[in-house]
Amino acid sequence: MILRRVRQHATTHNWFAVSIDLLIVVLGVFLGTQVSNWNDARADRGVVVGHLSEIAQDLRSHLRIHDALYESAVGRISAVDYIYDRAFHRRLPQRLVLSTETWNAPPAPPIPEARLNHLMGYVDLVRVNLGSRQAYDSLISSGHMGMIANRELARHIQEYYGRYDDAIEASLVFREFRNDGVVSELGSGVSLFDERPAGKIIELARRDQRFAAYLRSQREWAILHANLLVRLKTETETLLREIEAERARIS
Repeated sequence: MILRRVRQHATTHNWFAVSIDLLIVVLGVFLGTQVSNWNDARADRGVVVGHLSEIAQDLRSHLRIHDALYESAVGRISAVDYIYDRAFHRRLPQRLVLSTETWNAPPAPPIPEARLNHLMGYVDLVRVNLGSRQAYDSLISSGHMGMIANRELARHIQEYYGRYDDAIEASLVFREFRNDGVVSELGSGVSLFDERPAGKIIELARRDQRFAAYLRSQREWAILHANLLVRLKTETETLLREIEAERARIS
């Protein structure tokens, strides 16, 4: 229709009408492209919001699990402090000094009197499940990371999951050490599921240097574990706030 009109106006040398017709064509193409781009951008925002919503859900699962992991670390500290106090009449240091870092021991409430016959359950409980990371893996495998226009947020997400992986690897080290310790304990007749008077565990620590060394090492690993968990929780809460703000902005 438009091209026929252009030819007719050109035949009659009505150049003003030709200009109007061409302008209509250009505007139509331009508006069509803009609408298409707008629809594509809206679809991309929907994809990004979906990914961010899934990551936010995983982060909330991390926060729900955090307390159980943290309490298991603090329980290890409390149990070993109790044993060392009564076996050796000494209070263990409240700081873990490594080659490049120093970590303060977290507050460790005493083991309840009614559970003192389960000291090894406290000493050997190492929880390592930090929660799901499926949403992040989905974002990476889909190749949609580049669709997050907020590049600072995208970088923060990547950095967070790098530290998440570091925390997982550290937790596996803690658990592997625990596993070796449990095997060693079996040689001394001690089980992870022992229900024996605390005095028996205290006496074993007093006379068996290897067992005492294992307890002390479990405590120091627990101090590091607890601190890593606190740091990760803070980072989880910060990233979750940033993701919620970005979702609200682009939705």
